[in-house]
Amino acid sequence: MLPARRSRAARSPSREFEAEVDTLSSIRHVNVVKLYCSITSEDSSLLVYEYLPNGSLWDRIHSAGGGKTGLDWGTRYGIAVGAARGLEYLHHGCDRPILHRDVKSSNILLDEFFKPRIADFGLAKILQSGVAGKDSSTTTTHVIAGTHGYIAPEYAYTSKVNEKSDVYSFGVVLLELVTGRRPIEEEHGENEDLVCWVTRRTTSRESVTAMVDPSIRADSAIEEVLRVLKVGVLCTARLPALRPSMRTVVHMLEDAVGPRSPDGIESKHQSLDREIRFDKVSSYKV
Repeated sequence: MLPARRSRAARSPSREFEAEVDTLSSIRHVNVVKLYCSITSEDSSLLVYEYLPNGSLWDRIHSAGGGKTGLDWGTRYGIAVGAARGLEYLHHGCDRPILHRDVKSSNILLDEFFKPRIADFGLAKILQSGVAGKDSSTTTTHVIAGTHGYIAPEYAYTSKVNEKSDVYSFGVVLLELVTGRRPIEEEHGENEDLVCWVTRRTTSRESVTAMVDPSIRADSAIEEVLRVLKVGVLCTARLPALRPSMRTVVHMLEDAVGPRSPDGIESKHQSLDREIRFDKVSSYKV
């Protein structure tokens, strides 16, 4: 059975529905959900997608009742890299860069092998000109779009978004993968979200390690986990200019588990980053 999503439109396709069809029709990438067809009638509109049996990343990380089964560190890392590559393609691999504008763990779907697909393009915007990450093309909206806990701080008071807004949202997803926490929880404190909760705990290695999801904290790859956490911190910098591009994010995630050279000497990235220094996270090229 193929999954279908019904549009909220009653008489004619909504703008979100039409935007999603237009966007997905032009995308071909292994980490972006495949749209098979769209169906419209007088009283409804349907999008028919490929079937992804493992549901969403949100369900696997946060749902009660054993939903976390199978998400060891290796699986989480693969999801992080795959989703990053999907967003990199949207920003840098299309003729006209595409802003997703609603990146979140519930919009990252998983196939039978837990390979991720970016989904739900109802809020997506195709930039008119410029290259993402180079000319910093922006789009202006009069209505705040996105999901609380994932929305970049500048969006709330400027109504202008560019690719760095997607980068911020993806950074929140990385923090979810590493900590196992929801973007909004009472334990984070009043008027604070996951980004604030993490930022306040980056003062020492002990406090940083304590943030890691207990189910992967004992993993032998804890150094890799902390490097990915650091990428999440970079992506959620308050100033958009300090956030890396998605192309840089992909490189950093790939380097996080880079193999040793044949003679046993660590790569430049590994040797420089063995001590996780969160006080200098802005030193990366953005």
